[in-house]
Amino acid sequence: MIIFLGIISAIIVISYVIDLKNNRMNTKEMVMASLIAAISFILSLIQIIRYPQGGGIALFSMLPVMLFSLLYGKTAGVTAGLVFGLLSLLDGPYVIHPVQFLLDYIFPTMALGLAGTFGSDTRIKRIFGPLMAVVLNVFSKFLSGVVFFGAFAPENMGAVLYSLVYNGSTAGVEGILCVVILAIMPFDRLKKHV
Repeated sequence: MIIFLGIISAIIVISYVIDLKNNRMNTKEMVMASLIAAISFILSLIQIIRYPQGGGIALFSMLPVMLFSLLYGKTAGVTAGLVFGLLSLLDGPYVIHPVQFLLDYIFPTMALGLAGTFGSDTRIKRIFGPLMAVVLNVFSKFLSGVVFFGAFAPENMGAVLYSLVYNGSTAGVEGILCVVILAIMPFDRLKKHV
């Protein structure tokens, strides 16, 4: 399973590099991506609920990257997510394997940048894109939980259910709250000012 996840991880990294090469970011987008990543990192430090084994619900830390992706596009959003993931390492990472590192710290935040995949011209696209990004974010953390942290599961609960409950009640809840905020946000007015 770890080898399979490693191959998939390599494919994701290569496809991101190719996408970045084909859709170059200008200086403004790079600066904005850095600022957005920093804002997301600061919000991730403000934990509303903290779980004993790490993780919890942060103060809408996913929102800036998803909003940035809707405003500037998928490539810029994924790059901001990558920088956010790298900044999150400053908060004391728990790494036991390179694939676990990618699944827990890099890919989930990069997935948030996919919120702008479908565009942002309609409210449905502004809801469906971020919802997909949150599902991918939680799925990446779920896979890491099943493969690498299944030993933490209680006796009567399998690794799959444990990881689903744990990651769904942390990243899933925060992500859904961020999607709700994006759905009610006056996006058209915001886009005019950007």
